[in-house]
Amino acid sequence: MDKFWVVAKREYLERVRSRWFVVMTLFVPVFITAIFLIPAWVTARSAASVSSRNIVILDATGTGLGKRVSDVLMRDSTPVRRGAQPPAPQVREVSASSLAAAEDSATHEVMRPNSIVGYLVLDDSTLSTRRIRYAGRNASSIVDTDKLKSAVRQAFTGVMLQREGVKPETIALISNLSLSMSQTRIDERGRGGSGQAAIFLGVGIGILLLMSIIFHGQNVLRGVLEEKSTRVAEVVISSIKPEMLLAGKVAGAGAVGLTQQVLWIAISAYLMTNLAPLVLKSAGVPVSGGGASALGFSFGGLTIGLFVVVVLYFLFGFVFYASLLAAAGSMVNSEQDAQQAAMPVMYLLIGSWLFVNSVIVNPTGTIAKVLSWLPFSSPIIMPMRMGLSPVGWPSVVGSLAVCALGCVFAVWLAARIYRVGMLMYGKKPSLAGVGNGVRYA
Repeated sequence: MDKFWVVAKREYLERVRSRWFVVMTLFVPVFITAIFLIPAWVTARSAASVSSRNIVILDATGTGLGKRVSDVLMRDSTPVRRGAQPPAPQVREVSASSLAAAEDSATHEVMRPNSIVGYLVLDDSTLSTRRIRYAGRNASSIVDTDKLKSAVRQAFTGVMLQREGVKPETIALISNLSLSMSQTRIDERGRGGSGQAAIFLGVGIGILLLMSIIFHGQNVLRGVLEEKSTRVAEVVISSIKPEMLLAGKVAGAGAVGLTQQVLWIAISAYLMTNLAPLVLKSAGVPVSGGGASALGFSFGGLTIGLFVVVVLYFLFGFVFYASLLAAAGSMVNSEQDAQQAAMPVMYLLIGSWLFVNSVIVNPTGTIAKVLSWLPFSSPIIMPMRMGLSPVGWPSVVGSLAVCALGCVFAVWLAARIYRVGMLMYGKKPSLAGVGNGVRYA
């Protein structure tokens, strides 16, 4: 075991002290923070413009539909910048004969700078065939046009209810009805806190595992290939068993990945906590909380047990894939061949990600349950399932046990391929040759 720790320590210190480790450790949290804050800032800025209100409504229905649409648009809860007065739609009731002239006049207004952004036409066809027309600078904006269609739909419902003799108070109650829904998980132990937090953690661990395999798993492959090409492996293998050498390399690289991701989470949390309120305030949006709460996230449902399970899945997943990548690197003699040899291993990872959407849609389905018990997919799928729906602890423990057995088998198989492959020069690998080497080892 002393030699194992020597190899693991060397792998860890050599990678941690590299310049690229420092660069990526600082760059990824900044990138993650930007992914969250830039869309939030853009959304806040675009929401603050409330351009869907700065329009002219040409009402030729004679039913007061335009006034109802204006009232619905003014009830829009979209936040605006402090000190800014939200524009009110201009309702112009016109006759059917003068509608064309009114449209022409509104078109010229839209063409003038610092004027209205568009005009909405409501006529007899709106009442008979449910058709409306809109023209303006923001006609291609999906958000603004959806707001207009929703407003007309609500207003039209009010007109139809009025025709049926419904009391104005009831119509106003229906028109002003709005709902907000909080999400709380319930499992065998009772309420489980925020469902959003668990989903975020489950998807996040899958992304972190993918990034670790791409970055550090590939580094293990290249390190093995470099030692083989420089003939260093011949000297090392003469003093340490190949199993111990491979295990030390994987453990050292895994410790580097875990260290880097802990730093990623800590730095990202710090940046989000301090920058999120400032970014939203710069967009003119009042902020009542800080950090993740400013963006609408809640992490009250996270527990130590859930965190430990997620870390175990991460470690098992990394050991499984890194061992196989190290074995792939030992069988080849060039970087190009290494990429080809690593493709079957990457197909297992990519194949697991292809089912992520199915798991999110139906976390209790057969596909999700089966993938939760496979060693190559359970580190990604099971944390997501735990975030999306309650999963019994017997299933979690059983899945972890199967995943651990898969890691043992992967290390055992990789060590035998590693023992034969590291001493194989000048010959391209084949499945038959690898099989014979494993049986010989």
